Amino acid sequence: MTDTIDLLQIKIEKAKRELPLETVNAINAVDWKSTILGLRASKGYTFEQLSDLELETELLLCGLARAEDYPKELEKRMGISRAAANELVNEMNNLVFRKIREELIKNTERKKIYEKNEQKNTSD
Repeated sequence: MTDTIDLLQIKIEKAKRELPLETVNAINAVDWKSTILGLRASKGYTFEQLSDLELETELLLCGLARAEDYPKELEKRMGISRAAANELVNEMNNLVFRKIREELIKNTERKKIYEKNEQKNTSD
């Protein structure tokens, strides 16, 4: 089992290296792993369930899993009902994915402003 996790972790790290820098920075700016741990207190998930949630979320964030499959994978791996999985996905959208998306938009806007200023400075 450890070998499988190690190989998967290697795949995840490789996929992260291939992501655009703005995306990596946006993901790193949101403390999504702590958010997941916080679900233990609010939802009563076991550490094993939270570990599965973290893995599935990381696979999604680095592009190794499809968003359409996320609820079904959570349901299967965490051993929760479809309704609980859908509720969890909505919570993850609010607590994690929306924040990452907002951070990505901010980073992209900052980059555009920086590039515009650079072009202006070089043409002066």
